Amino acid sequence: MKTTNKAKKLLKSNNLTMLIVLLAMVLVSEIINPVFLSMSNVMNLLAQNSIIGVMALGMIFALVTGSFDMSVSSTGALTAVLSTYLFIRSGLAAGILVGLSVGLAVGLINGLLVTKIGINPFVTTLGTQTSVRGIVYIITNAKPVTGIPKAFNVIGMGKIGGVFPVPALIWIVLALLMAFVLRKTRFGQYVFATGGNKRAAWLSGVNTDFIKIMALIISGVFASIGGLIYTLRILMCTADGMTGYELKVMSACIVGGTSLDGGKGTILGCIIGTMIMGIILNILQLAGVSSFWQDAITGVILIVAVGFDSFTSKQRS
Repeated sequence: MKTTNKAKKLLKSNNLTMLIVLLAMVLVSEIINPVFLSMSNVMNLLAQNSIIGVMALGMIFALVTGSFDMSVSSTGALTAVLSTYLFIRSGLAAGILVGLSVGLAVGLINGLLVTKIGINPFVTTLGTQTSVRGIVYIITNAKPVTGIPKAFNVIGMGKIGGVFPVPALIWIVLALLMAFVLRKTRFGQYVFATGGNKRAAWLSGVNTDFIKIMALIISGVFASIGGLIYTLRILMCTADGMTGYELKVMSACIVGGTSLDGGKGTILGCIIGTMIMGIILNILQLAGVSSFWQDAITGVILIVAVGFDSFTSKQRS
């Protein structure tokens, strides 16, 4: 009986629809370009999208609670800069620890500004995005920072068995962990309750401010993980690194069915959305389309996804 109910829920879920869309895109992509499903391209696709995918795992917590986090790209960039200096001078562990601390600090600041001061989440995180990016330019003096030991490259570019990318494995492990947190823990239930109806959740005894703060901290920490993978992939950092990633991350979440109104979203949908966005960009790259057009198309997809989310929300109302 339980299996039947789960099957019915799956058939009605948005995840199934998006999965069908993903499979259809894979089929069309293979028809357009037979190289698409080659082992090297598939592994390259997973490696390229692992950074966006990891950052989206954190962003979804902020979105489900009804917040935004436009600061993820700057958080990732500051993480890359500070961790690069530590990688060079103090080793891998110190760089990772400091990098994760950056995400925690920025997320905490965002959370306190949103909950305790009452500033709109979009305005708050847009402000921290600009401020943090400015700090990145001040620290680097707008010059690239190089010198990370090549051995550290195994995290950003390494392959298990010479085939499966290490960043993709990190993405998968973190996705399983966050899916458990979001769906199987009390904290995850509170995240959905806060985003679904904040006042009702508060009246039920949920500390909604704490949940929102934690959600933005998680978003910040996962932005830092993305920044660490990014800098260990190229073994350097630049002041303009990861610019525009916030739109790609948000697009992945929204395309995957996460609602901007809060209270709705799944890790599976987030992964599917990331892969859909990745496949679109991969097709454009294989076709030799300019990066400028890629950014333009990403923006259009974001508008369409948000428009669809708004339309479905009105229909539900």
